[in-house]
Amino acid sequence: MHRPLLLGSFVFVLALLALFARAAVQAGTARKLDLTGLVDGSELVLEGRVLDAQPALDTRGRPATRYTLSVARTFRGAGAPVRDVVLPGGVLPDGRGLVLPGVPVLTQGEEALLFLSRESRAGVRLPVGLSQGHLRIVRAPNGARRLVREHGDLELVDGAGRALPPPPAQETFDYAAVVAQVEAACVARAAAERSSAPARGGRR
Repeated sequence: MHRPLLLGSFVFVLALLALFARAAVQAGTARKLDLTGLVDGSELVLEGRVLDAQPALDTRGRPATRYTLSVARTFRGAGAPVRDVVLPGGVLPDGRGLVLPGVPVLTQGEEALLFLSRESRAGVRLPVGLSQGHLRIVRAPNGARRLVREHGDLELVDGAGRALPPPPAQETFDYAAVVAQVEAACVARAAAERSSAPARGGRR
């Protein structure tokens, strides 16, 4: 006589498992960007080493992580030898946390090339293109450098919003070649901004 109740409970448990499964595989979605697109979408492009990573609440009370970076080079944006960058997500000392699919987590001591958005009103930046905007610098025993991009839970779309094949879990790039392309893209972007400034002023 308890069979309908047991069956209903079983169905409810299956529904919960399905819900958790969907949550577990949820991925961040971003438009696929090349290096020029990453530069064009960035307010700040820099190479640096993570000195410290401290979870905290942003000004709107949401979990975030404040990274202190020793800056080796600033390709775009105001230069500074040391800079604090706040990215969304992280686990607070009291156990509260926020994990955003596709948003990279920086580790203390790592070197990285970062393409970062403008600060939000909460003082938080996002890597442009989510994990596309974070390239970790790896050094070989002889000192040679290469760049590694790890996508994690990221889904890519084209300019029309159509889904693209999933990116590889990890990509490797030649450091010198990427830096040369980033420098060229930053120069082109700065020239475009200078050329558009008189046109904006002329409309006043």
